[in-house]
Amino acid sequence: MDNYDPLPDCTFGQAIARFFKKYVQFKGAASRSEFWWAFLFTVGVGIILRLISLPCHVLVILVVLWELAILIPDLSITCRRLHDGGFSGKLNWLYLVPCLGGIALLVMCALPTRDDRWKDEWFAETN
Repeated sequence: MDNYDPLPDCTFGQAIARFFKKYVQFKGAASRSEFWWAFLFTVGVGIILRLISLPCHVLVILVVLWELAILIPDLSITCRRLHDGGFSGKLNWLYLVPCLGGIALLVMCALPTRDDRWKDEWFAETN
């Protein structure tokens, strides 16, 4: 399997491993299962850290560190998921649109694979 290929029907463990292994890989594609398992993991850890930091506000730094640590891999997997759905990874800029941008991205990430709309530059090696 090519390094840029999505992994359909991946398990929770495989998705988390690929999420961190492909930390800065914006080329290629990510399957729906790969994206949503990673999404569940990052949101789950974020909620747990927020709950831990409720009684002691000093621990909010854990939430901030977590959010900073997953910023690039989150953008990366979203870009790859958009590619898998046949959209440009540049649509990641929708994150900057308050409320509606994030919702639009989640909807696009939920759409099925559209490999008929893939573009070569999303998978090509850069020299």
